[in-house]
Formats: sequence, structure tokens, C-alpha cells
Amino acid sequence: MEPSYRFAVAANAPNNAHTRDYGGALCSEPAMFDRLRKALHPSGGSSAAKPVSNQEVARWAAAQQLAIVVQATEGHFDLGGELSGHAWRLESGTATRDYVRGFELRGRADMGADPDAAVMVLNRPLQEALEGNAYNAITDTLQTTVDASLPEEMRWLAMYEEVTWPELPTSFRRHFAVVAERIEPAQRWIHAPVVSQLLNIVEGEGGAARAESPLLLMLARGKVYLRMEHTRRSLPEIAQATQLLLAAAQGALQNLPPPQLSRGPDSA
Repeated sequence: MEPSYRFAVAANAPNNAHTRDYGGALCSEPAMFDRLRKALHPSGGSSAAKPVSNQEVARWAAAQQLAIVVQATEGHFDLGGELSGHAWRLESGTATRDYVRGFELRGRADMGADPDAAVMVLNRPLQEALEGNAYNAITDTLQTTVDASLPEEMRWLAMYEEVTWPELPTSFRRHFAVVAERIEPAQRWIHAPVVSQLLNIVEGEGGAARAESPLLLMLARGKVYLRMEHTRRSLPEIAQATQLLLAAAQGALQNLPPPQLSRGPDSA
């Protein structure tokens, strides 16, 4: 059963202190996430498909006219480019979240969007596991506040409500939760291309496994962040992550521009 709770955030807890700038989220003690990992991966199995090689990724990137830096270790690489003059990056490597198993894809796009917009989309299994783990972490230590020792995604689940609106397809609401400080930025950012890309990931080929493994998309501090488990380590999965990151970045750029500076009476 999904716990129902909202806790206050410690007044002196910074939003992004001691973070790596991939969503600003913090890593917590491994023991804290034991239950979470088991909840997200009950079978303990892994895909039998052969992982794509760095050489194959490099050939695909060249065909897509994407910049790539391939690391010496298989499965470690950086893709990147620009969207309307704004830099974006998608990195593959060892997971930096304890709830992600194996490899993960981490994306960031510096879009200069409204810095006050705070919206997060995550798949239902991750939402349920994070909420349960946050609840357990707080009650186990008799805390009544959520502070910066928790990952940002967990703090947001405690701070903000899930939002929804009639235009969201039923299938989307079944697979994903949208959590936001205010509903208006969420409605403007989660537009049709983003919805389509997310549903393609969980309902397309291999979608059953994808729907159960961690996927998180976040808009914070004017930037778009993506984190998803690199479940199959396949080219289609890399392509889907790239397309999702760019669709979300485009939506932020077009629909959530930064507030304009007020113009004084003597301004031209």
C-alpha cells in the first residue's frame, strides 16, 4: 500500500549541496536502499541479450551526427550536442544511485528554462519504492523532517503532491506519476512529445522490463535531467533516452522560458 505522508523540509537544508549535477540528487548510505533495490528488482535476473559495444555506439552516434566520447571501459561513453544553442549531454556508466542496478543513462540539458519550475516524472514502481523508503528512513530514525541527507527525488516526493489533468492519457497515468510544486509548469512541460516518448519506452519493444526498472525525468534550476536504468544496454534504449531527453529539453525551452526582467518606466 502506498504510504500517505508529507513532511516539512528542514529550513537549513540546501537544495543541491554536495551533489553531482545530474538532478542534484544525493547518494545515501547503501544500507538504506536495500529494501528499495529488492522492491525494484525482485527477480534478481538480468537480460540475456549481448550488450552493445562502445564501437557500435560510436558508429550509431556518427550516423546520427552526435558527438561522442568513448571511454576505455565497455558501456562507458558520453553523447552530446546542442539544441537551439543549449548544450545537452547523455552519459552511460556505472549507476550512481543505489536503486539502479548495473549501468544507467544520465542526461542533462542546460536549457535556461524558468528556474522556479520544479517538476518530476517517474515511473510507478520507482515512485512506490522511493516513497516507502523515505517513509521508513524517517520513521526508523524518529525524524519529522526531510533534510539534505536524502536524494533530491525522495525529498521532492515528500515535499510536493502528485498532479494530474484530464489531457494526460490513461495509459500515461497508469505508468507514470507527475510530481510538482505547482501544476501549471507541469502542464506546460509534459506536453504531447514528452508523453509520447515516455509511453514509447514502456509500451514499445521490451517495454515490460523497461516499465519495471527505474526511470526519472526532472526539471529543476532551469535544467532538464534524465536518469534511467540501462536495462538492456542496447542501441534502441540509448536512442530512446536521447529522444526523451531532447523532447523534454525542447518542451522546457519552448513552454517554460525564464521570467523577463521587469522594465522600468524609462526603459526603451
